[in-house]
Amino acid sequence: MHVLIVGGGLGGLSLAQNLRKQGISFEIFERDSNPDARFQGWGIALYAIINALIDHVPSDLPDLMDTVNHLLPLQLNPQLSVYPPNSEIRLGFEHSPEKPFIRAERRRLRDWLATNLPIQWGKRVTRIENDNSGITLHFEDGSTAKGDILIGADGINSTVREHLLSRPSTDITRVLPLATVIGQLTLSGPALIRQLSLAHSGYMSVRPDLGFITFTGLHYVAPDGLSAKYYWNLMEMTPDFSKDPQNYWLLSATQQQKLDHVRKLTAKLPAAQREIFELTKPEEIESKTHIWKDVHLESLPAGRVILMGDAVHAMMPFRGEGGYQTLVDSLLLGKMLGRLAEGEKYKNEKVLEEEVGEYNRNMLKRGMKSVRDSRAMDMNATRYGPDGEPLDPSQIPQMRVLPDTEILLGIPVKA
Repeated sequence: MHVLIVGGGLGGLSLAQNLRKQGISFEIFERDSNPDARFQGWGIALYAIINALIDHVPSDLPDLMDTVNHLLPLQLNPQLSVYPPNSEIRLGFEHSPEKPFIRAERRRLRDWLATNLPIQWGKRVTRIENDNSGITLHFEDGSTAKGDILIGADGINSTVREHLLSRPSTDITRVLPLATVIGQLTLSGPALIRQLSLAHSGYMSVRPDLGFITFTGLHYVAPDGLSAKYYWNLMEMTPDFSKDPQNYWLLSATQQQKLDHVRKLTAKLPAAQREIFELTKPEEIESKTHIWKDVHLESLPAGRVILMGDAVHAMMPFRGEGGYQTLVDSLLLGKMLGRLAEGEKYKNEKVLEEEVGEYNRNMLKRGMKSVRDSRAMDMNATRYGPDGEPLDPSQIPQMRVLPDTEILLGIPVKA
């Protein structure tokens, strides 16, 4: 069995490592010309999936925590907090030996997953042929690739999904009513310590009374441990944005106008939660306005073309579940492909359709629930384990009042 994977993001790479460990033949294609061609995002929270993720990759990958943890070299536990309206209580989640939790820097995680993988860069799919002899991919550079099974791990604007459903992406995706302003800046000294004191990894200010939610996150710490890159998103709930995003005022606003708007909206936040916006300069505001979308599908054809990740269940960013669900997909898809490879079961069309159909049903049930929960901004909604089943609350890091921690910058001196 030879598997073609389109998409070199977290999902495609995780699946490729899974297949590599099983000794299953694969090729992985990424449309970008190199790893630096496109921004990979800031961070992703990993919890119940950690051990399964490690178990399903080959042993030549380095230690996960020592590679992807965005707090390194600072000796602080990963920690996320939520500040409800009119409160400065630090409610949140924190890593513990009993309930491990990693806040992974996404580029570091992608590099970890890319370890020793033969990624083919600059491979943009232009046409897909699917017949009794298998799958043939045609690329923009004139080359082709043939395989038995095709995996679409190519994101929200998936070319593989368009082929599978014979529908353009615009018919599948929905613009979300989130007018978003993004800032990115570097902090050091007392300002950095104050942000780390609010939460080591990131914090949300949830203000439905003021019409917005903010998320402020640590992207990564400098190697000397004395400064760090931060980012923030202010997401304003407004139906006007999703109705006509191309003509919404944010798209033509200057960086200064966006920053002024944010500072006006956040003026009633407690001073500590407001500081990050006051420290931001106009040139540190993202000039391009991000348009969030999600995908909602009730069913998928079962055959040799299979979807995963954002290609089938892209979702609102509030609960941080998009990347996590993609990694769950990769684990379940790896198991299913392992069963098909055994005894060449993939050559039996009935068996193949039964296996893919079961994967699709379970993936859609889990993924669509997360899409709906994310739209409802339900932070207490169902979380899932590496087997795709709902987690018992005892398996999830519990939200609690977080204790204050002494923040020490710099590289720790070893005894």
